[in-house]
Amino acid sequence: MKKALHILLLSFYLLSCTELHELTKVPVLFQHYFEHKSLDAKITFLAYLEHHYNDVPHTDNDEERDNQLPFKTHELFASSVISPALPPSFDVIPKKVYQILPKQKILINNDHIPNSAFAGKIWQPPKIVS
Repeated sequence: MKKALHILLLSFYLLSCTELHELTKVPVLFQHYFEHKSLDAKITFLAYLEHHYNDVPHTDNDEERDNQLPFKTHELFASSVISPALPPSFDVIPKKVYQILPKQKILINNDHIPNSAFAGKIWQPPKIVS
């Protein structure tokens, strides 16, 4: 029961807040294909898809019917645009914050440098041992 409830809630969310609701228009895609098939018996389904989705100057004088096909129009949902947390007239404009830091003197402490005679030998180039 719990699993079925999760699937149901996930389905409601995906169909209402994403573009998956376009899949409910798939029967219109096939109906429109059969309308074109009755006009031209030689048209294949792939040619029909290419004609309706790939051709930019799509001209077959049924634009109203073509806009009913899946993934042909983009819709904005109120749930994804309007947030109850912010009123619609509330514009968020971030301001740059500048902080002036005072100049600080850096004290250099040379106590960590050893005064040994061997310390200078570390920084010499390697020598070839023969």
